[in-house]
Amino acid sequence: MTKTFFDEIGGRPCLEKVHVLLYDKLLSHPWLKGFFAGNNRWHLEIQQTDFVQGIFGGTNVYGGRFPKDAHVHLFITEEVFMIRHQLLEQSLTEAGIRQDHKEQWLEFDMGFKKALVKTSVSECKGRYKMEPVISVPKP
Repeated sequence: MTKTFFDEIGGRPCLEKVHVLLYDKLLSHPWLKGFFAGNNRWHLEIQQTDFVQGIFGGTNVYGGRFPKDAHVHLFITEEVFMIRHQLLEQSLTEAGIRQDHKEQWLEFDMGFKKALVKTSVSECKGRYKMEPVISVPKP
């Protein structure tokens, strides 16, 4: 049986460790924390872990929206995306992820840039009727 990337990195415990580190950084970042206001941290971490688990070759247990639809209400600029990407890289390093696995993970993450980055707030809309668009000014 062929090992998946999910298996190679150590499975769900590895994802959970990385995502705890990542959300520590995201939720304390002076700018990016504003994108998560009012959200339950546990829910954010579980959703991220479930999503990545399926993408990396583990059992697909994710039942949420795919990234483009899940983030349509967020005005994510290229700068915001790249800050988050750098925080992910730091989290992978802190979690002790091997360099080759880290590079593969970061390449995967960059694959979502086109789906998430917007050049204007007019490209955003609520995911449901009364949901506001979230645009967080840079501090």
